[in-house]
Amino acid sequence: MTFDMAASPDCGAAVFRIRQFKAEDAGALANVFHAAVHGIANRFYTPEQLSAWCPEVPSADAMCRKMSDGRAVWVAADCEDIPAAFIDLEADGHIDMLFCHPRAAGQGAGAALYARLEAAALRQGLGLLYVEASEAARGFFERMGFALDRRREFERGGVKIHNYRMVKILD
Repeated sequence: MTFDMAASPDCGAAVFRIRQFKAEDAGALANVFHAAVHGIANRFYTPEQLSAWCPEVPSADAMCRKMSDGRAVWVAADCEDIPAAFIDLEADGHIDMLFCHPRAAGQGAGAALYARLEAAALRQGLGLLYVEASEAARGFFERMGFALDRRREFERGGVKIHNYRMVKILD
């Protein structure tokens, strides 16, 4: 099932419930990931870079394996419990993925997810969070209090891409 705010007229204004990942979310998260890369990051990266980053919607099985590898994963779901965004936290404080469906972007899902993640990190006694933020996500993480460490250049599928290593010291 894919997230579609237009298909949820009974939801009214966008309000998201933040909850833990469930295995049955995997297909929807794969769709959110692909839609975010191609529908939000497309303002910052070339079509070749986007295709190297996410050439197709990952399989639900692949996404489930990734989200079930021991990391903590939170989902922002709409009133019909359809995932609109998600974030993860690895045991060492690494945020590997924060993706929001373009139809839900700018409606508070990312900030709500991040607030839940930071609260969990503090409960776990983590002193530092870090992320490799895309050009599209850099401003979001700056607003959440992250500092730029460095720009990273790398290749994926022979295509040069960049992102930003960013860190936040937790109090």
